Amino acid sequence: MKIKLLLLFGLFLWAGAKGSAQTGYTHVELQGGYELFPSMSNKSGFCLNLGARYAFSEKFFIASLLHCGINNGTYEGVYAGETISLKHTLREYMLGAGPGIYLYNGGNKWIYADVLFGYGFGEELKASENSTSKSLNGFAAAVQLGIERQINNGLIIGVNTGAHLIGGKVSPSLCLKAGMFLNL
Repeated sequence: MKIKLLLLFGLFLWAGAKGSAQTGYTHVELQGGYELFPSMSNKSGFCLNLGARYAFSEKFFIASLLHCGINNGTYEGVYAGETISLKHTLREYMLGAGPGIYLYNGGNKWIYADVLFGYGFGEELKASENSTSKSLNGFAAAVQLGIERQINNGLIIGVNTGAHLIGGKVSPSLCLKAGMFLNL
């Protein structure tokens, strides 16, 4: 089921970009970086995102995001008087879309903000391999604030910060990004 959702999301991005490239501009980007997981035993993790934006004007756009957050940690505890170390891992995913605004549009430099809503899924495991896991399925949201620059021939580099609400928990992130315009 998860693979089908990811494939459908990819098809949606491709079809939307192809169909709307004549009226504005569209770009896709790959983001990766640090994600903080405040509720986990190991607070540090990382995230990978695939995003797309279609600009309706020089001020407004619609954005979509496929987010993946990963945290590999251990949970230290005591059982029968002995110290033990159990796995405490988290895998979170989000498919979302929403509106955005360019706070600054300098032609080849941008500062933007967006708010995304969608579906989140994944699981948290805090025990041994045989234990049950906690599901994160349900409503998800994200906010992002980013800075970008076009370097040449439609290639874009930048950085963004944001937070993802998945499974009732908020995880802030800081990502580097690389992207490109699809309609050049």
